[in-house]
Amino acid sequence: MRLLLLALVVTVSPMVAAAPAKKCVIEEPVAVAAPPVQPAPCQRVKPVTAAFVRAALEKRFKLQHEGSTLDVSFGCDGIGPKVKEIVVESGSGHGGSLAMWRAVRQGDGTYEVRGIRYTDRGKAAYSLVTGTVSVPALATARAALVATPREIKPPPKPNTISLGSFSSSSRDFRALVKMTDSDGRVVERQYTGYAGSGDQETYLGLEIAMQALSPITAVGVAGVDPTPKDRDLFAARFGAAVPHFDDQYGWWVMERYVGLARFLGTPATIAGLLTRLAIKGTDRSKVD
Repeated sequence: MRLLLLALVVTVSPMVAAAPAKKCVIEEPVAVAAPPVQPAPCQRVKPVTAAFVRAALEKRFKLQHEGSTLDVSFGCDGIGPKVKEIVVESGSGHGGSLAMWRAVRQGDGTYEVRGIRYTDRGKAAYSLVTGTVSVPALATARAALVATPREIKPPPKPNTISLGSFSSSSRDFRALVKMTDSDGRVVERQYTGYAGSGDQETYLGLEIAMQALSPITAVGVAGVDPTPKDRDLFAARFGAAVPHFDDQYGWWVMERYVGLARFLGTPATIAGLLTRLAIKGTDRSKVD
């Protein structure tokens, strides 16, 4: 036994400690703060603003039954009077586009805007935009987000069946508006899909809100050299979009976010990208 132990001691030589391998750093996805349980006191829509939004909805809404009328009601958005941050997203399924903007309120009431525009056409895959703007129609945007249009059908005629009409289109688009007040309360509306009479109650108010926020989406191009603020914006929007990557009609939004991650991705986006490794079905795009 002593000879065996001696042999083991003699044959085992000390090893030079190897340098620890570098590990891939995967940050936790950017958390989206949940709104407080108690909403702010209801900010009632002013009559003149309600009349404007109602007229805009009446102009766009396609009634499906002969003799119907449109009723528009306004709820409360649950946020306070001062909107600290506004996020807007838009894109076209057939146009190869996706854009996102974040506007942060400044002390003088203006908004500092930073945005990212992606396109799969041409040499430049994306561009960065920035600027400082006023948003005079903010009240209109808030009212449009909580507007609920509803078709009021006439009573049916005796011995008749009214099936109504249905309209659809090939316009596949994305619209999103998110507002956060000074206390962190959030109101958000979004839609991704096709324009048609079936979902117009959902997206028409969003489109009116985005039109009211057009000063934000009209800021000029700043270049293609991303700053930490640009990467933070992308990481936040990417993290918010990941849970919806497999939603119906949302495949092209996912593709463009993944495409942008090539240029603007950070360790915070890796966890979301890893979700694309799971094989779900056979109808997967080349980008995915």
